[in-house]
Amino acid sequence: MDADVETVTVDSYTTLVDVDAQEAALEEYVDGIESPAAVSQLWRARYINYSVVANDLDAYRPFDELIDLGLRYALERHGHDVDREVREAIRRTVYEERLAVFEDVPPGVRRVVDAGYDVYVVSNGTPAMLEHLVAAADLEGVVSDAVSADEVETYKPDPEIYRHAAARTGTPIDRILHVSGGGMRDVWGAKHAGMRACWLSRPAKALPREHLGAAPDLEVESFRDLADRLE
Repeated sequence: MDADVETVTVDSYTTLVDVDAQEAALEEYVDGIESPAAVSQLWRARYINYSVVANDLDAYRPFDELIDLGLRYALERHGHDVDREVREAIRRTVYEERLAVFEDVPPGVRRVVDAGYDVYVVSNGTPAMLEHLVAAADLEGVVSDAVSADEVETYKPDPEIYRHAAARTGTPIDRILHVSGGGMRDVWGAKHAGMRACWLSRPAKALPREHLGAAPDLEVESFRDLADRLE
């Protein structure tokens, strides 16, 4: 990796945390659910879609509200009438109480920090959500800070959140490497804003390469792999 990189920013959900854990929570709380995987996929797709629409309409709402709206839509689309209390229990389970941290995250991120890079989480999540995430990932005192979309009321992949992250880290934007797993929307957003970008493509997820935006500067399979490349 280019020696000019000074700071590493990392996405949260799909990168540090496995959002496929939504399926188990849906099975636990929704009586008679037949397709938890389909509901989970629609749930995530919907709340990500809402975040983009919120940017377009200048209608920001905190991310946990968008998660609930997406869950409500996904459940109703699959024929489940679930009240807000139960939906909130599902959301808390997945995003606060039982965060499914990928096993490579704690040791891998520590190695990146030990290699001399400041690491920040940059996420659409609310500050409270990110506090739970950092604690669950055992990264307290390891990552320098967490940067939330709530601070600028703008969601990825709008350039504003990446520029804000650069200002918060005190790093020229072109000297930041942003690491994101899952789909490549966040990679494209970071590249468009002027960051370098790394796509974390875990083999177990077997996600296809996407080609709408700019290609990542680096592709790795885990945080251990990233540390190997940066050390």
